[in-house]
Amino acid sequence: MFMARVKILPVLFAALATALIWSVPVAAQAEVKLAVVDLNRCVRECKQGKRSQAELQRRAQDFENELKSLQTEVSTMQKELENTAMLLKPEARQAKERDFERKVRRLRDRQREAKQDMMEAQRDAFRPILNNLGKVIKQIGAQGKYTMITESKAALYYPSSVDITSQVIAAYDKAHP
Repeated sequence: MFMARVKILPVLFAALATALIWSVPVAAQAEVKLAVVDLNRCVRECKQGKRSQAELQRRAQDFENELKSLQTEVSTMQKELENTAMLLKPEARQAKERDFERKVRRLRDRQREAKQDMMEAQRDAFRPILNNLGKVIKQIGAQGKYTMITESKAALYYPSSVDITSQVIAAYDKAHP
């Protein structure tokens, strides 16, 4: 529900901004200066974003290796159980089945934990970048005397001449090497 609102807000904001611009007299419209920024591209292409992505990929690879190892253990245990189940006494077979079920639960729990850890790591890695991008965009807006700068996803159409994403990335990299 919250994510649906978050996705709708930029569109509503852009519609409101467009309505306000059209309601301004023609003489005043000459002073209106608009720009758009692709925040996803900024995060992906700025130096700090690239470093964060590389660290996240390394961390994801570590989780993947750990989970593959656990999956191999579970598969081996399952094959062993299937091959020896008929030869074991009922008590021994039940003990092996309980061990197998514990191992499967451990694998599922670790998969869930790894997914949660990666989501938190992503949030922690990109939050400061996005906060600093906001400051850089405000600075560019003030220096360039922009009336409004909006996220490119909120705009249904815009000419490439109003896209200042490259300028924002360059200013961000200069301010945050």
